[in-house]
Amino acid sequence: MRDTVTAMLFIIICLLTAALVFLVYKYKKMEKMADKTMAQMDDMLEQLILGREVKYFSENEDTLPGKFQSQAGRLYEIHRAQEEREKLLRDQISSSVSDLVHQINTPIANIKMYSEFLREDSLTTEEYRHFADNLDRQARKLSWLGEGFAKISRMETGIISLKPEIQPVLPVILEAVDQAALKAEQHGNDIRLKGDQKLKACLDRRWTEEVFFNLLDNAVKYSDPGSVILVELLEYEMYIRINVCSRGTKVKREEFARVFQRFYRGKNAEDQEGVGLGLYLAREIIRGQRGYMKGEYDPEKGNVFSVFLCR
Repeated sequence: MRDTVTAMLFIIICLLTAALVFLVYKYKKMEKMADKTMAQMDDMLEQLILGREVKYFSENEDTLPGKFQSQAGRLYEIHRAQEEREKLLRDQISSSVSDLVHQINTPIANIKMYSEFLREDSLTTEEYRHFADNLDRQARKLSWLGEGFAKISRMETGIISLKPEIQPVLPVILEAVDQAALKAEQHGNDIRLKGDQKLKACLDRRWTEEVFFNLLDNAVKYSDPGSVILVELLEYEMYIRINVCSRGTKVKREEFARVFQRFYRGKNAEDQEGVGLGLYLAREIIRGQRGYMKGEYDPEKGNVFSVFLCR
């Protein structure tokens, strides 16, 4: 009997010892697995800091390491997108400053030159008036550069926030016509409207007025004296189209692709006031409202600049 009890105690001790050894083994194994997991997570974060994305865990499995890896990856993508936006903004600012410096050098040099001329005592009244007019023209050019560039910079950097909403198009066009009316009258132009005047579109009124004033101002400057400037309102399935048509020097097809570039001025613009920012700003405003612009020559209507606004 005593031998049986002893044998049973021995078996129990062996089982307990085996269980203890198993638990120690499992703990050591789990400890190694935990150490490995932590090492992988540490390396994953280190690689993200260095700008490289590595994946150790399956994102399809519902595990804490997989979830952590997924969240860290999302944070990395957000950070990278923010860095790209900041780089793009820095590049835009650098490019804008370079463009501005390049553009203001010419009027500044001319102002210095005409100022020197005006200091001469031997000038006739006619020469003095000529140099003074040139000086005034260069000063106005600097003013246009400053105003136009300020608007473009605010637009490109997001300081200006467009707030388009569905509203009638006609009041916007009439406001632009009123602003251009005096210059048109002096040039002998008659601005006429054609089409459905009850059309509505999605637009920001203030900045869209700027677009149409620019188009009408250009139409007056480059049209034949005494000619008609036509504003057409057309309805499409997805857009409202507004054409500003004027007869003057024909704009060539290849030039229409360039007139919306910043600081570009066509051959027929050399004798006209301006700095080549108006159409560029107009296009950016319309783009900001999910619309677009284009230019073309029509044998019946002349030079046509079209604005497409979402309905």
